[in-house]
Amino acid sequence: MDKVVTDHSPENLTALFPGTQVVAELPFFSILAKETRVPWLIFIPKYPLENINSTLLLYGQIHRLVEELRETNGMGHYNLAKIGNKNEWLHLHLVFRSEHDEAWPDPVWCREPLEENKGAATGLSKMVKSALQQTSASAM
Repeated sequence: MDKVVTDHSPENLTALFPGTQVVAELPFFSILAKETRVPWLIFIPKYPLENINSTLLLYGQIHRLVEELRETNGMGHYNLAKIGNKNEWLHLHLVFRSEHDEAWPDPVWCREPLEENKGAATGLSKMVKSALQQTSASAM
């Protein structure tokens, strides 16, 4: 469990995490978006989360991105989880929820597969890239 992905090429990431699109590659992690109606991002760390500093760095950067997405795109309630029961590669899920989404009120990972929505990852990707620019992506 929690094997670190060393090859962050788009081809490798989408093979390891099917049904996703690469959104961004940053110094500490890559971001993928799922093609679902529920806005769903996956963060793939490039280093193990073996101490408090690496864990704080990752979660801090994710929370900065979340706050920017909430401010600029009206994203509301969200779930952030490191589960890894179905996929051995180290990753975290960020899912923006709504009382109107197809899995509500259950956790989305208990209701998979969610309804596919081609193009959802592209729209989410644009929002994330804009948010990264606003949060000074160079610091991430």
